[in-house]
Amino acid sequence: MGNVYSLYVGDDCRVSGLLQGRITYAGMPGPGTFSLVHKRDVGAQYAYNLFYSVASREISVGGVHIRVESVNPEMITIHVREP
Repeated sequence: MGNVYSLYVGDDCRVSGLLQGRITYAGMPGPGTFSLVHKRDVGAQYAYNLFYSVASREISVGGVHIRVESVNPEMITIHVREP
């Protein structure tokens, strides 16, 4: 089980289990790389970029498991598994 999100560059979604934070799609800085941002907005204010190969399908952000369904320079579709 989990939720599926389609995010355009700059869009974010709140993810349960992610230390009261959000995930933002930051686009593709290169042809073979995409970036997600983990933003923490409760208890502390910080964010950091994470870079992945476009071939990556199973990733983890802050202990939350995410399956990348599709990614292109404008949009990413992810399936976030429930913690």
